[in-house]
This record gives sequence, C-alpha cells and structure tokens, in this order.
Amino acid sequence: MNDSENVPGGDFRIFLQKIAMQGFYALGLIEIPGQPTPETNLGMARAVVDDLMMLREKCEGNLEEGERLTLDKYISDLQFQVVERSK
Repeated sequence: MNDSENVPGGDFRIFLQKIAMQGFYALGLIEIPGQPTPETNLGMARAVVDDLMMLREKCEGNLEEGERLTLDKYISDLQFQVVERSK
C-alpha cells in the first residue's frame, strides 16, 4: 500500500488543504521530494486565492464553524504570502 491510498476523501478540510497546497507550491513555500525547487508563480498563487474565495462565496451558510475558519485561514495566509512575494 502506498501513501496515496491512505489519504481520506470526502473531508472538506482536507479538500481545502489540497487546494491551498497548490498555492503554497506556486509561491515556492513547499517542495515536492524528488522534484526541482519550484519558481515563484504569483499568477498561479493568485488564481488559487481566487478559487478559494469563490468556494467561500458558493458555500456561504453551508459550512460548519471549523470548516469556515479553515477556509478563511488558508485565504488569509495565501494572500499575505502573495503580498510578501510581490515586494
């Protein structure tokens, strides 16, 4: 059994994490073992933030408190990093 078989599906917070990780990767904040160090791609990171913001809008009123807080945290963390990397 490999690691990908151990990742649960159907959990909203893990779903958000998977999307957010794309943004952190685009910002060069995380690396994938065995892969070259990623170059910063601000456009892709902004697109991920936009996607998360759209998801928040579409899910408004349907999220549990912890899910909403998780989504808001990923959005704010990514926005902060985009601004920092834009300097």
